[in-house]
Amino acid sequence: MIVFEQVRVISFEPPAVSEPMDVVVAGRGELALGGGKAGPVEPGSIVETGTGLAATYPGATRVRGSYLSPGLVCGHTHLYSALARGMMVDIAPSKDFAQQLQHLWWRLDRAIDLPILEASALAGCADAAFSGVTSLVDHHAGPEAIDGSLSVLRTAYEEVGIRGLLCYETTDRNGREGALAGVRENVRFAKEIDEAKRRGERPLVDGAIGGHAGFTVGEETLEELADAVKSTGRGLHIHLGEDKFDAVDSRYRFGADLAARFEKAGLLGPKSIVGHGVWLTEGEVEILNATNTFLAHNARSNMNNSVGYNHLLPRFSNVVLGTDGMSADMLEEFKFACFRHREAGGPWWPGDFLKVLDRGNRLMERYLGAAFGRVIAGAKADLVLWDYDPPTPLVGGNIAGHLAFGLSSRSVRSVMVDGEFVVKDREAVFDAAKIAETARRESLRLWKRMEER
Repeated sequence: MIVFEQVRVISFEPPAVSEPMDVVVAGRGELALGGGKAGPVEPGSIVETGTGLAATYPGATRVRGSYLSPGLVCGHTHLYSALARGMMVDIAPSKDFAQQLQHLWWRLDRAIDLPILEASALAGCADAAFSGVTSLVDHHAGPEAIDGSLSVLRTAYEEVGIRGLLCYETTDRNGREGALAGVRENVRFAKEIDEAKRRGERPLVDGAIGGHAGFTVGEETLEELADAVKSTGRGLHIHLGEDKFDAVDSRYRFGADLAARFEKAGLLGPKSIVGHGVWLTEGEVEILNATNTFLAHNARSNMNNSVGYNHLLPRFSNVVLGTDGMSADMLEEFKFACFRHREAGGPWWPGDFLKVLDRGNRLMERYLGAAFGRVIAGAKADLVLWDYDPPTPLVGGNIAGHLAFGLSSRSVRSVMVDGEFVVKDREAVFDAAKIAETARRESLRLWKRMEER
């Protein structure tokens, strides 16, 4: 049992900052009776909150700090890009996004083997942990090492102690067999997780059904993805309308807008995630809203790839923030999202993006079936302890302003996932030095394999 003593609890939605209080947490292997009327509490959950609770749990580990918040969620990333940082590979100039995919990212994912994938995933999860990110929604690709790849990712997540949602981005660009292999891997992994739960295990990750993008998924593969979604009870995770080419291609080849095409196939819904959506129309926004589908907004990636700005962003009902592989620092992503929106003349303010930041927890709830993002009895104990001494008062009404203009990942002191510390007092509980050493070695091998392709 752990007691966070005299912490001010930050709530992102609704925005609030409490008076000093105690928060009691049950570890992964502990089953506790909640205080007051809370009743039994599952392992890895918050037992109770209130004042003067430390004395009620004399054997508990006591942790003091200034501010305690729910963990942050990255709603869309690519852990396979973690070893691309500072990449020393000869990349041909690209005139547009399609060429950038061909010259860079599709060469990179073809060069990935399972040891490279493991190193990349471990490095990305470690970065996330140090940034206060407790959940990563990954969108994986690696056409020369598909079989078993999601299980490799799962092992990396569990070694670091991060929660997440995994999928393989099925595509036709590597031929018919490549597409079938992608669908099989998604379904296989979903069954793996289902079986683990039947055995009474509590996996930190779950599986979605992944597709790459509308323009690389033909009708036959679309039907197979729809069958996978239906048979597993999962949602689709795919890029739609990231670049103008994707939207134009859909109308030219299939005679339908992207969202209409995927909605007709039964691939949109409350567990589905559409990445980017920059070039979706107002009608397509209505389709995503009507189907309760999530849109993952990736401000930094959109800027880096020069694909345009999503001026319809405020029209979407279920916007979450992702990074598209541009690190896992969600507070940095939050700042970029705010500032790029203001530059574009949008109506949202930091408070609106605070709701978006928090909404990643609602995505995790839909998959993992527990309360996330709330410091209340019974919610999952995915928490961040911050060392932050604000130069102005920090209250509910200005949390978003502090996140936009002050608080950063360097203020992260400790991070807990499922009632267990993964970072404590700025030190990793996992072997961070070994992860970094392995990543440096495997990144050189990845770059060499890219040069050979």
